[in-house]
Amino acid sequence: MCVSETKDPTATTETTTTKMNGNSTNGSSSNGDSDNGNDIISTLASINQPQSTKSNLANLTKTIGGTPSLLSLLTTSPTHGINPDPSSIQSRRQTFGSNALPSSPRKSWLELFIDTFDDETLKILIVAAIVSLAVGMYEDPSTGYIEGCAILSAVLIVSVVTACNDYQKETQFRQLSAANEDVDVLVVRGGKMLQVKVDELVVGDVIKLETGEGIPCDGVLLTSDGLAVDESALTGEPEDVHKSSDISDNVDSDPFVLSGCTVTAGTGTFVATAVGEHSQWGVIKAHLEKEQDQTPLQEKLDAMANAIGNVGIASAVATFIAMMVIKLYVQPEYLLNVSTFSHALDAFIIGVTIVVVAVPEGLPLSVTIALAYSTKKMLDDQNLIRVLAACETMGNATNICSDKTGTLTENRMTVVKGVFANVYHDDTAPEHSDVCIDQSVSHIAKETILQAIATCSTANILEPSNENDSENDNENNEFVELHPTIVGNKTEAALLLLAKSSFFHRDDFLSRRQTANFGQRGGSRLFPFSSKRKRMSVLVKDPSSSPSSSTPTWTLYHKGAGEIVLDDCTHYLDADGSTKPMTATKKRDLQNTISKFASDALRCVAIAHCPNVERIVDPFTTTAEECAEKCEGSLVLDALVGIVDPLRQDVVEAVKTCQGAGIIVRMVTGDNLDTAVAIAKQAGILTKDGISMVGEDFRKMTPAQLDQVLPRLQVLARSSPEDKHILVQRLNGALMPKTEEEWNERHPGKNFTKHKDLLLPGYYDEWAASRNGVGEVVGVTGDGVGEV
Repeated sequence: MCVSETKDPTATTETTTTKMNGNSTNGSSSNGDSDNGNDIISTLASINQPQSTKSNLANLTKTIGGTPSLLSLLTTSPTHGINPDPSSIQSRRQTFGSNALPSSPRKSWLELFIDTFDDETLKILIVAAIVSLAVGMYEDPSTGYIEGCAILSAVLIVSVVTACNDYQKETQFRQLSAANEDVDVLVVRGGKMLQVKVDELVVGDVIKLETGEGIPCDGVLLTSDGLAVDESALTGEPEDVHKSSDISDNVDSDPFVLSGCTVTAGTGTFVATAVGEHSQWGVIKAHLEKEQDQTPLQEKLDAMANAIGNVGIASAVATFIAMMVIKLYVQPEYLLNVSTFSHALDAFIIGVTIVVVAVPEGLPLSVTIALAYSTKKMLDDQNLIRVLAACETMGNATNICSDKTGTLTENRMTVVKGVFANVYHDDTAPEHSDVCIDQSVSHIAKETILQAIATCSTANILEPSNENDSENDNENNEFVELHPTIVGNKTEAALLLLAKSSFFHRDDFLSRRQTANFGQRGGSRLFPFSSKRKRMSVLVKDPSSSPSSSTPTWTLYHKGAGEIVLDDCTHYLDADGSTKPMTATKKRDLQNTISKFASDALRCVAIAHCPNVERIVDPFTTTAEECAEKCEGSLVLDALVGIVDPLRQDVVEAVKTCQGAGIIVRMVTGDNLDTAVAIAKQAGILTKDGISMVGEDFRKMTPAQLDQVLPRLQVLARSSPEDKHILVQRLNGALMPKTEEEWNERHPGKNFTKHKDLLLPGYYDEWAASRNGVGEVVGVTGDGVGEV
């Protein structure tokens, strides 16, 4: 569907070409074109390394030459996009791949039914049933079929139940996936704005992004306006990441957008640089789609079935031989009138009976029923198990690799410490109702702080519904605490939750916002958070000022990173509501407080204000830049707060229980190393001799080097989903490349002989030799890599 059209008189018709280093080649000609395409793919990969924003940015600006050179390399433009000709798009799809995520072919119910007969126990039962049926019909045609048919019926029930369960769960899973992936994307092609299906995108497409939309592929921003992205699907961290297309003078700029993430604020335009299985989300999805090895229970049942079969057959053969020896050599009187053939047949029937009796035909059915029941109970807990046999794996875990945010912590940012109007409070957690700010500061100081919290924020808090009291109770009639829903920035929401707590007498921040009249004619004004400045400001008209007053009073409220805002403060708010000069000694004390917050893994946010700004700028016409220049250099510091995502109450005890049982608990998170280490120490995960490292160092290690640190590796920070997958692979050996072909598929462009011992995750023979073929059973929690 055509939405709108833009004319670009300078745009030229794109041919089916690719460019590299200023040269262009026809995309359908020679081997040189294939090599050129590989060079471009390698160049694009250099700016799309997981959790390596700085190195990606360096490659973009220095190696490629910036965004304009990238557009030239991909033969596209911000206004014209790519050539919409189908042959050109198909050429790109052949060179760079399609935007379809890897998905294993769907098995039919019949295929799943047939697969169930790969079980060793069922194979032995089927053979035993056939032999029993044949012998029984020979001995007694009227009733001899009963035992054989009973065994076959048990086998049939097991196979049908397993196939039906697996088919039903796979159907549900695919329906959920299809519903999530069936979306349209707004792109620019041939100077026109078009809506295309997400799987029709190709490298070089110029794609529009709006608030609330999912990012369909990896790319580099061309334009952005207040763009913030939720990357928790890849990193596990709930904080929005602010993106900017301006990479000219900001080394901390992040222009990279990644598939699988969601736009939480702002708008933008980006050029696609990696699609489908080559995107960061596609790489993870490809790992999850590969066929899994047998579970420990399946391996044990197969081993037991083989052992029973071997012992049964050996016993049957020994019995047959013994009976024939008695007949031929001992020759007792009761066998004198029995023919050798008749006695041999009797001996054979007894041997078959021993084999049939030895095999427990009820065991597979019992296991299947137990697993099906477990799967159903787990579904009640919102855990969808795709493969029936997978639900028993966790019981054998020897290692647990846990995400931090939302798994070990509550995923609920909370103000736990702070300096309010020059008074330090060591415990401001909302659940501690005995703490109140009125005990230490005046009403004027409290009102100033609350006004700043309420107005200098765009977040909202939705209270849990109390329409049905039973929602607060679980099946055991135990009370379940319902937390409010956070809408917007979680750090801002932490301040709002503090304002709504008993610490501030449950202040009504919504009423303060409504009084400020944001967005209304003559009302207050908001300058949103800027990732470049790491702060935001609002201009708020004094509520007591009359709308018709010619000289209303205005106050600038300001919020941002503690150390940055403190540098711009010339005064501070005292407990009695007065303002006092910021002396060098006072500033040094506050800087020490900020450092202490950081050492405790707290995020420090400063709140400040500037009164009577109408004397400095015109509140109705001023810009964010003018306010920053004229007003934000002489602020009054109101408060410093320390914010943290607190540990769940049962985490410390759970970690201790696991460690007491011999299970190694590791934290694998996308958060920074300092925060991860602090939380790991609080949880008891990081011990005195434990090792912590970041993902960038982790992925540079060789398999042998990683094996040396694995026994003591307890914290892996700034890790990508790929790092997490490699860690699990190296621990348990699952899905390790077993052939040179599989290794080359994992490491395209690398030489197997030269690099096989240098690149993670290694290869199976090397891994098995270092562990005698015995790996760990790893449980993964809080991350899509743990999908079963």
